[in-house]
Amino acid sequence: MHQWRPPEYGTYKVNFDAAIFKASNTAGIGVIICDWGGQAIGALSMSMPLANSVSDMEALACRRVVQFAANLGLHRVIFEGDSAIVINAVSQENAALSSYGFIVEDIHSLMSAFLSFEFVHVPRSGNIVADALAKKAKELVGCQVWSTVMPADIAPLVGFDVH
Repeated sequence: MHQWRPPEYGTYKVNFDAAIFKASNTAGIGVIICDWGGQAIGALSMSMPLANSVSDMEALACRRVVQFAANLGLHRVIFEGDSAIVINAVSQENAALSSYGFIVEDIHSLMSAFLSFEFVHVPRSGNIVADALAKKAKELVGCQVWSTVMPADIAPLVGFDVH
């Protein structure tokens, strides 16, 4: 089991995931942002049309999470996701020929908003809250954002993930 570790003081961990709902031809994106003390400071659950592939969905989730962190005014961020393909593409800038290359280019253009950033692959077991938020999008139309107070079904997962 992957154990969540707090980042340095002043740095935020931003976990993201995508979930696919084939029956409705839609997908969900989930994002959880925690500070250096393990406190959840923001969460997002968003439904959207299904993309061509799982990697495309994960890349779209990555772009959305970078936009969300920038909109919140975060400056030092560690982005964590469980798609090794997308994390490697964003980290190594080697996605130009992939179907999601343009999304990775968008992500890189958004990175100027941060003083420091890092993209880290985590196992699915280390991404439980983001996964639950992505699946929660099945019940939503559009985007739902939470700050400080997390949804009742998500709050216990944050505590479990961090401690």
